[in-house]
Amino acid sequence: MAFFAVSLIFNTNMKKNYDVLFICTGNYYRSRFAEILFNHQCQIQNLEFTSISRGLKLWSGNEGPLSRHTKAYMEQQEIDITEYLHMPRSLSLQDLRSAPRIIAMDETEHKVLMQDQFPDWAEKITYWQFEDDYIKDPDQVLPGLDRKVTELVDALKKEYFHMNLD
Repeated sequence: MAFFAVSLIFNTNMKKNYDVLFICTGNYYRSRFAEILFNHQCQIQNLEFTSISRGLKLWSGNEGPLSRHTKAYMEQQEIDITEYLHMPRSLSLQDLRSAPRIIAMDETEHKVLMQDQFPDWAEKITYWQFEDDYIKDPDQVLPGLDRKVTELVDALKKEYFHMNLD
């Protein structure tokens, strides 16, 4: 937590593009879900935090720009996804260097990919435990991911307001 506080303070003195980087395999389902939900929650709470998402191993076989599971969940929550209807994007070293907080969706799946592609970063990021849709049903994964993103927004809000009161 101390690393994040220092990063957040450092980045408030610099022009930054985003506060959280969500990572998954294909940047199609889980990381995009987290990005959309995080940005929506911050927007409706008038918070200036933003997020982006990226993938470690994009797959050309996806149907459209965004997972049907993510689309359906967001539609059910009446969250506008129009600005997120772009094709998945690959993770770059610049993305990692620009992010005060980095979260990969599933440690089992993504730590190995991080060690292979970005070995200097593999131990510097946070790993959550949300499995892909071919392993665990999205009806079980997405409500938990929703709660985790909400907890993250709440924690950032508390930390930000605490820092500004000191």
